[in-house]
Amino acid sequence: MKKLYLLLVLMSLTAFLKAQDEALNTEKKQQGIDALKVAFISRELDLTPDEAQKFWPIYNQYAKDLKNIISRGNDVLDRDEKVLNLRKSYKEQFSNVLGQQRMNKMYNAEGRFRNLLIKSMRNQNQNQRPQNNRMERGEGRGARPGAERRH
Repeated sequence: MKKLYLLLVLMSLTAFLKAQDEALNTEKKQQGIDALKVAFISRELDLTPDEAQKFWPIYNQYAKDLKNIISRGNDVLDRDEKVLNLRKSYKEQFSNVLGQQRMNKMYNAEGRFRNLLIKSMRNQNQNQRPQNNRMERGEGRGARPGAERRH
């Protein structure tokens, strides 16, 4: 069942990314990814409405703080240490809402979502690459196979 769910999320994510026009700005794409992340984490944690009401404001602030750390961190070890310290600082708040076990599940869900997103983006790039290569070789629309491009 989880494999089916992950496959559906991956397909939805792929469809979402494919549907985005190149002209859309990064902010709109990020909002769409964030919405998928919220849905994914909510599903993984099986939040009650009361838990969700308490959890999401804490998580949103945590995500904002995390983004600030990651965007400023050039030194990998320093960045990782700051991320760990951030998680420790939110530990009590998350565990009060979710409990220790589901808090750990939340961090794991974040990682799984990130991996699915990366996989989906790679698949999207691989699906686009062969068409672009054919066009560069003069094998696109209207070109005859084996015909050379003239400059």
